[in-house]
Amino acid sequence: MPEITRVQTEADYEAALARIDELIHSVPGSEEDAELDRISDLVIQYEDEHYPIEKPEPAPALEFLLDQEMVSRDQMVALAGDGANVDAILAGNEPIPSGLAELLRKEMGIVVDDLTQFGSEM
Repeated sequence: MPEITRVQTEADYEAALARIDELIHSVPGSEEDAELDRISDLVIQYEDEHYPIEKPEPAPALEFLLDQEMVSRDQMVALAGDGANVDAILAGNEPIPSGLAELLRKEMGIVVDDLTQFGSEM
């Protein structure tokens, strides 16, 4: 198989993925492992350009945190000020205020930048 040096088209992408499948169990430090790293980098660049992952909307992201019990409604109320604020945020009617975002990051380790744009303070 010819060496893959670029991934610019969907055909290049498919060929690179096929080669990755062949190399996935290569011995660390081997030539095949180095080739796997190079091709993986090319695929990542192609995917970043052609298949970008959009950030989730704030309300569904917070619902997910609640569903997964990463945060409780009581914690959200304490951080947002009151239940009405939490209801408005979860309904998508209000953005997550920067203060709440910062508290989620500090107190719960949740990187809110990955799930929301900051709004005005409530």
